[in-house]
Amino acid sequence: MKKLYAPLLLLLLSTSLQLTAAEPPAPAFVGPGKSSEELAGMPQTRGAKGDQQRHYRFEEAGREIGYHLYVPKNYDPAKGAPLVVALHGYGVNQEFFFGFVKELPELCEKYGFICVAPMGYSITGWYGAPISVPGAPPPGSKLPVPQTGNDQEQLRERQLSERDVMNVVSLVKAEYQVNARRVYLMGHSMGGFGTWFMGAKYSDMWAGIAPMSGINENALKAIDIAKLAKLPVMVAVGEQETSTVVDSKKAVEILKAKGGVVEYVEIAGGTHGSMVAPSTARILEFFSTH
Repeated sequence: MKKLYAPLLLLLLSTSLQLTAAEPPAPAFVGPGKSSEELAGMPQTRGAKGDQQRHYRFEEAGREIGYHLYVPKNYDPAKGAPLVVALHGYGVNQEFFFGFVKELPELCEKYGFICVAPMGYSITGWYGAPISVPGAPPPGSKLPVPQTGNDQEQLRERQLSERDVMNVVSLVKAEYQVNARRVYLMGHSMGGFGTWFMGAKYSDMWAGIAPMSGINENALKAIDIAKLAKLPVMVAVGEQETSTVVDSKKAVEILKAKGGVVEYVEIAGGTHGSMVAPSTARILEFFSTH
């Protein structure tokens, strides 16, 4: 037994280490990200070009809020540049698009876009969408569940989320020469819902919008589609997102019936996650022509 004991102990220890080994850390774009104190201590250079992690003091929220900014290296203040605003989905933060879509800086350089990704106050902010949205997702759906908290708490979070986006757009416009006639809005999942709602609410502000995988029956009832009929719209979804495909097609048909200019993109074999990168490339190309 003594001869067997040592090898057995080593085997058990080895198995235990394999089971308890730390899993790889989550990507930086998952979860709330840096604290207010960490953000406040991060340096930032006014007027800088290239890839930047930025922040500002959101007084109404009582904290420092981050946003991710990319300014093309050939940006010329004398000529200005178009601006793309990118809204992240549920559970991730302002780093999502730049962390998940690796070619995004290259696309910004190609089309000359300044691109900014606001935090939207929180990872569950919903960008001002009514609290009836999203509602309970259908079985098997990858869409996020409604946030917790009472109606008053949810409403405040959503209001702050919307205001953060608008604050960040104002900050970028104040710092860089943005072509006011070429400001675009896009978003994925929760950010897709936000794109529909903020697109309609501030329709005079956008030169085009592109919601990705973010629509359902509740949203279709709540969106003022008529306000979007005058805007170029691209609706993108992954082929495997069954319920979202159905509702996205409904939104497209409603827009067309209102006289809207709309393009529908369905990524072949695409899931809720895998559709993001190819859709983003198509969207920025679409924006570049409007």
